[in-house]
Amino acid sequence: MTFLSSTRVIVIASAVIAALVEAFLAATYTPEVFWIGVAGFALLLAAGDRLRPIAMPIVMAALYLTPAILLTVFGDRGRGYGLDAIWILPLLGLTISGRGVLQWSLPEQWRLPLIAWAVIVAITWPIVFLREADFALWILPLARVSNTSIGIAPAEADQNIAYFAIGHLLGILWIDALCRWYRSDAARFRREVLSGFIVAAAIAAVVAIYQGFVDIGFLNGGFWEYMIRASGTLADPNKLGAVAAFWTIGAIVFGRRMSRPWPIVIAIAGLVLGLAAVWLSGTRTGLAAIMISVLIAAVEAVRWSGLDAKKLGAAAATTIVIGLALVLVLRNASTHTIVQRGSLGYLPIIGDRGLGPSLNELLWDRYGYGPAAIQIIKEHPIEGAGVGTFHTLSYDFGTAAGRIIPQPDNAQAWWRHNLAELGLLGFIPMLWWCVVFGRQLFSLESSADRMSAGMLRGILIGFFVASLFGMPSQSVAITITFWAFVFWFVAENDDVTRHIVLPPGWLKSAAVVLIALHAGMTVIHAFGDLRPHNRAERFGWYYRYGYHTNDNDGTDLEKDPGGNRIGRRWTMKDSLAVIPVRGKVLKFVAWLDHPDADVKPVHVRVWADGKMVYEGDRNRDPLLLDIPATPGKTHMRIETSVDRTFNPSIANPTSRDRRDLGLSIRDWTWQ
Repeated sequence: MTFLSSTRVIVIASAVIAALVEAFLAATYTPEVFWIGVAGFALLLAAGDRLRPIAMPIVMAALYLTPAILLTVFGDRGRGYGLDAIWILPLLGLTISGRGVLQWSLPEQWRLPLIAWAVIVAITWPIVFLREADFALWILPLARVSNTSIGIAPAEADQNIAYFAIGHLLGILWIDALCRWYRSDAARFRREVLSGFIVAAAIAAVVAIYQGFVDIGFLNGGFWEYMIRASGTLADPNKLGAVAAFWTIGAIVFGRRMSRPWPIVIAIAGLVLGLAAVWLSGTRTGLAAIMISVLIAAVEAVRWSGLDAKKLGAAAATTIVIGLALVLVLRNASTHTIVQRGSLGYLPIIGDRGLGPSLNELLWDRYGYGPAAIQIIKEHPIEGAGVGTFHTLSYDFGTAAGRIIPQPDNAQAWWRHNLAELGLLGFIPMLWWCVVFGRQLFSLESSADRMSAGMLRGILIGFFVASLFGMPSQSVAITITFWAFVFWFVAENDDVTRHIVLPPGWLKSAAVVLIALHAGMTVIHAFGDLRPHNRAERFGWYYRYGYHTNDNDGTDLEKDPGGNRIGRRWTMKDSLAVIPVRGKVLKFVAWLDHPDADVKPVHVRVWADGKMVYEGDRNRDPLLLDIPATPGKTHMRIETSVDRTFNPSIANPTSRDRRDLGLSIRDWTWQ
């Protein structure tokens, strides 16, 4: 097996595992979503070649319509980005189906950077996933386990890791599949891929208009209804804004290959629906991207017209009429737009914040997420904190940076987010591909359709600019759309491969070294300061698992049945707790209630700060240990393990206690 084939197998296997894991964790309350996704994956993996002409438009439409469908079918159970698994799995199955699936089909100049990017994510996300479960996957379903100071559970943290991993991996496999299927058949690409996208985008925009003028709660309940922002069918106004940013001008390009009068009809519809949707969504990044793409599209249209006064006059008149109509109509909408959100204050001249403070807030600070990301980058510049972990770590590292993070979110900038999660080594392949593609993006001189290629270039430039102060691609749906537009640009710009300069042979070896270094550093820090119990010691929250908790208040401490004023905790088979040091010696007391412990002793082990302080077979007599605090440490890590548990309801059928019990530990007492 060649180097390229090996990387292909690694990426595919990792993507499949990530998608299945993410679907399983996300579908806790909607198991139907998991099984529908798995069935779609199996079907399209087996018969993707034959079903692609039918399945592709359906799956593409599902990217934008699924959130609304799930909300309609499941109600509040249908909310959540993780339920994208219902279309992610079928799309992944389709992407890795058919002939040539074990070979990369990417353009030569793209291969090394995209493969290195994909392999880094493919190898490291499982390490980071295990790290957030403290290398004990059995804790994922446990209640009341916190991986941060604000209580994010290991399963939630791991779901985010798997989701972001599939975003990276599926995106690269998707652009590779587009190159494999449609490199020499752009018409089929438009028919099978773009048609589903554009129809769904139009439906999303129409629903957003209905929300803005009739019922803001229609397919839009919860937080976004409270914020008075339209989300269309995407359950997120920011996603709607990104979709509008792609398809406002994308619709014009799509319609150019159609017979009259459809080009003008689709162009007008695209402008009206796209501008209305982005305005009603209230998204700043989407509006900025649209403004850039519309401006560049206007320049390309002027160039295409050859400065023909008649054509320019007609286009200008049409634009003015559409603009005035939109202004008159949209001012009556009920949603909060960028005006109500105070965004005009950032603009030069009319704004009241000033240019410097505006740039600092938009490009750097962003409610503290910028400093939190920079703190992570400072502490882990080489390999980052791990793919998909910024949401989880943002609050604690924001605290370290002297900021209070309002809620878990992305780093508010694509470059900053990925530097924080993947470090310099992981960011190098991303930047490498951006440079390579950037050169192609500005090579339109010999394009067969200069206007179409130029407009698509404007859309992509708008997306890149929006990504400087936002993270639209945190949604897998937007990531898939982005890569589709990248391929569309390549298809329209026929001459992009004319001046291919293949990378020197040594770069392959350098890529292997980079991947190995990144993986090695990820492992080192996964067992070091980024491990949850080490973070808990640093940031000072009560991290514990393997303790039975009270369903009423979530505490793990219960009253002593003998009337002692000091309570006790029951462990499971294994347990870990990070506790504050409140003296010189921990007076550790534990005992077993196993009915047969006197005749069949239980093997017990206890560790303190990673060092074993007791191992032996125990009966029902109390275990008394004096455990000195480690000098200089503010917290102590206590771990226990028993070789077997007991269930009171089995030992005594009248008992209502159905827990599997290990050690009973007296509340932490210091001297």
